[in-house]
Amino acid sequence: MEIGISSSCFFPLETEKSFLKLAEMGAKTAEIFFNSEIELSGKIFETIKKVKEDNGITIRSIHPFTSYAEPFILFGSYKRRITEGIEYYKQYFEAAEKLGAECVVLHGGNKGKHNDEDYFESFRMLCDAAKPYGVLPVHEIVNRRSASDIDFLKRLNKEFKDEFKIVLDTKQCRRCGVDEFEIINTFPNDIMQVHISDFDETRDCIPPGEGKYDFKKLFDSLQAVGYDKSAIIELYNWGYSDEIQIKNSKVYLDNLISK
Repeated sequence: MEIGISSSCFFPLETEKSFLKLAEMGAKTAEIFFNSEIELSGKIFETIKKVKEDNGITIRSIHPFTSYAEPFILFGSYKRRITEGIEYYKQYFEAAEKLGAECVVLHGGNKGKHNDEDYFESFRMLCDAAKPYGVLPVHEIVNRRSASDIDFLKRLNKEFKDEFKIVLDTKQCRRCGVDEFEIINTFPNDIMQVHISDFDETRDCIPPGEGKYDFKKLFDSLQAVGYDKSAIIELYNWGYSDEIQIKNSKVYLDNLISK
């Protein structure tokens, strides 16, 4: 397993500058959080790609800035808008392919606001649209979204089998009351990415190593089910006061996984 950093940690710094920062911190694996459409092609995209190549960074996943709208443009009830939304998401699939990423992270639909049949139809269309690019749309466990319901994830898994994958986010698990270790044991072969952060008595998303979270237990549990990909530090800018904290977190976590 390798410790990486998400470009989202440095928001609202522009994405290409954020990516360069994590490269300078020595990260060799990353997630790119795209924050505007203009970043998905052209000069800005080529800058991101060059930073990746010059620094030997593996980008395993990308995160769309439109995740907030997915309940309406991908998993709503208006079929014409869903068709347009899926067409729009092809930009992300193409960007992921060009960067060598395996997956595009979804937040998905709102919990309790749809039936399985309609949801599965939309997700099937999304998977079919992603297939020519060699990437997968992958549900992240996010508070108030459908993927925060383990029973829903089980039904999604049964329906899609090999196309079913998830992103495990420790912060979001805390927020929605889901036990991340239950997720690991229930879906041992289906975790494609892991987002990590720490917490204390007053904040639920701070740099790893500064709070109470047992990362050794998390890493041991992941390794026990054969997960050998990456764990990505993902923070909000209000969760830390100095960027050196992120670099220190990476060193702390690197030491844990090397023991």
